[in-house]
Amino acid sequence: MEITTVNLDGVSCLSCGGRNEEQNRFCVYCGNPLPRRRKIRSPKQYILLGAVALILAGGIGFFWTGGLESKLVAKVNGEGIARKEFDKRVDRSRKFYEGRYGFTIFVGEAGKENLNRLKTELLEEMTTEKLLLQEARSAGYFFAPAEEIEKQVDAIKQKYRLSEADLPKMIGGTVEDLKEDLRNEWIISQFVEKAILKGDQANGNLIFEQWLTNAKAKARIETYEKPASVSTAKASCCKSGCGGGGRPQSLDPKIEQEAKAKGLEYYEKKTQKKAVDAKVTNYGCHIQVDIIENGKVVASLTYNGEEVQEI
Repeated sequence: MEITTVNLDGVSCLSCGGRNEEQNRFCVYCGNPLPRRRKIRSPKQYILLGAVALILAGGIGFFWTGGLESKLVAKVNGEGIARKEFDKRVDRSRKFYEGRYGFTIFVGEAGKENLNRLKTELLEEMTTEKLLLQEARSAGYFFAPAEEIEKQVDAIKQKYRLSEADLPKMIGGTVEDLKEDLRNEWIISQFVEKAILKGDQANGNLIFEQWLTNAKAKARIETYEKPASVSTAKASCCKSGCGGGGRPQSLDPKIEQEAKAKGLEYYEKKTQKKAVDAKVTNYGCHIQVDIIENGKVVASLTYNGEEVQEI
């Protein structure tokens, strides 16, 4: 009689009960599939695998968020400002200033400082604009009338005597870019006038500044673009000696009021805009008047005791 030896440590067939070698996939007695033995991991193995998974997840998260932030220059209340849009605005502004003051304005060390200053101002401008648009939309201001935007574009053409082909060269971008800016400005201006000032034009600047300060204090503003630190706008006297004005000095209130009035008068005549404010700073070597509109510095002037001039 033939004796069959079986491995008692093997696998039992669920159909006939015969013992089989562990490596067998089918029962040698009845041919039915054998149950697969699951490999049991020790608690230490689970801990190790868990740690590896966490490391991988962290790495993926780091590269994901890092890649996301690399595409943004800032976030305002969780809403991103795309680096692409920032670069486009920098490029448009750069072309505008080069067309107005010449290509050397961004050349050399002084040019680098000018470009850094431009980027810093534009980043501040875009975060403020994003916040104002968010608040405007929350209050129900979404659209600008198409005919109003077309009217403003035509006014720009007439003012600077530009043809349809000349307009993109002058603004440093496309006509659609200009229209988008005008739409946003219209929405913001309507929101400011009707929801914030509520018809109080006499105290409009003060009301708006207080509102904007409070809104920025409550907002979550994150910036990822870090232009090199630069001084404020400089007059020609600051190119040597005061390094951009140094620390502001005290100023006679009467002179301050005169400088502010002259600055506002100059800007109103130039742009036909009245809803602006002015900040006067004495830098020692010159008195500077910064014209502020919707929380942004839109022009910088110097005051010599009689008149103002653009920096």
